[in-house]
Amino acid sequence: MRLPSSKTTPITVAAVGGVLYAIGVLSWLFSNGVYFTSQEPATLAFGAGYAVIGMVLTGAVPLYLCSRLWLVTPVLVTLWLLGNTVSEWLYGTHLHPLSSYLTVWPLLLGVAVGAGGVEALVRVGLDRGVGRFGLRPLV
Repeated sequence: MRLPSSKTTPITVAAVGGVLYAIGVLSWLFSNGVYFTSQEPATLAFGAGYAVIGMVLTGAVPLYLCSRLWLVTPVLVTLWLLGNTVSEWLYGTHLHPLSSYLTVWPLLLGVAVGAGGVEALVRVGLDRGVGRFGLRPLV
């Protein structure tokens, strides 16, 4: 039996996690009234593709950074942003939190990756300064 290489394992973790995240989030959103509609099939396909690809990437990129470099802030920020969307939906503090989550996913992903960049800089600095807390693969 061949064991997966260290490069394919983080990719596998990210891909599976991203698909599961997308299935979970999109199922929740669609069951709560978010839907796609358009008179143009191309527009409808673009909107659905944008949402699906966005949710897969929103779940996969933080997981890849965690499993490849052991960066935990992108995962935590992604979960916090999803939790914030859930609380806005529950308490009605945002007019359309569910559809907004599908629309602004590049911004949300950028915030999560940016937080990971800050964590990486701090950890590389600590590694060079005290010889601990450096970046290393989790799996």
